[in-house]
Amino acid sequence: MEAIVARDLPRLLEDWLGGAVRVEHNVDRDGSEVDLVAYTADTAFVFEVKGRDDVALLERADHRLRDYTRLDPSAVRVLVVPFMGPKARAWVEARGVCWLDLSGNANIRGPGLRILIEGQPNRFASPGRPSTAFSDKAARIARVMLVEPERWWRQHELAERTGLSAGYVSKVISRLREDGLVDNEPGAGTLRPRSPGVLLDAWAQVYDFHRHDITRYHAVGRTGPAVADGLAERLAQQADLRWAATGLAAAWRLGRFADHRLVTFYVSDLPVDIEALGLRPVDRGENVWLVVPRDEGVFYGEEEAAGLRCVHAVQVWLDLLGHPERASEAARDLREHHLPWSRS
Repeated sequence: MEAIVARDLPRLLEDWLGGAVRVEHNVDRDGSEVDLVAYTADTAFVFEVKGRDDVALLERADHRLRDYTRLDPSAVRVLVVPFMGPKARAWVEARGVCWLDLSGNANIRGPGLRILIEGQPNRFASPGRPSTAFSDKAARIARVMLVEPERWWRQHELAERTGLSAGYVSKVISRLREDGLVDNEPGAGTLRPRSPGVLLDAWAQVYDFHRHDITRYHAVGRTGPAVADGLAERLAQQADLRWAATGLAAAWRLGRFADHRLVTFYVSDLPVDIEALGLRPVDRGENVWLVVPRDEGVFYGEEEAAGLRCVHAVQVWLDLLGHPERASEAARDLREHHLPWSRS
């Protein structure tokens, strides 16, 4: 990566800016170090390079850039990665952070300067899924910690809460430590999220609601909340079935932010008699999603909200990212009012 950056970054900058660029590597000033500083005739650019676009890495890199430029606020701070994926791109741009990737994309603002380049393919794509602390089962650990974000946890307590083996919990926590997402309490053998908001964002970066098994139905009802109430009443009569609302239906009960048409319920298994639930299978035009989760951990922390059993607000927020209608607005409102710790 260092060799690629040394070769490609000056070339990219010279192509974009139309002039010579002088680059210094591993620059240290007053105890703060960054990977590169580039100088043009009238602008200084400060770069921090990461080998992946993981939110946890980008957050730490941004802190280093801010620390380095505290004495020179006119310098343009830029994050550099091999390829900035769409979720990472949304995360950095929501925070007003400049970035470029070595695949040739960029979003940089500075005094008298605007560079915006999109659509270049990932030059560094590799087969297979990267290791993550947020796979279906591993994510149980992040979920438990985010339900109680101020609590210090022992590993055996996390194993008990998640139903995972002690060895597996240890491996996942090692990955969370490696990514800088958890802190250890000195001398106590306990841990908790370093920044709950960054932990949630790191999870959201790899979470895909549509990987669950989603079946589409139509139900008769004048409004989305009315459909949710009727379906909940009928689901409650199903023996040995675990269920809870998520998505827009749960967000409305938690915050009454906006009315909705689509109703989404997690179910531990699809009921045999769908018609008894008042549902008709459809290929399009649905107003009900029944979702069999890839892992039962989605039910952890479920709660009743305005008379409806819902998954925890953390899970609702994640699921809203994969919903239509006004889901993006509902997610912002839910995070603001029901997950206030996530701003930290």
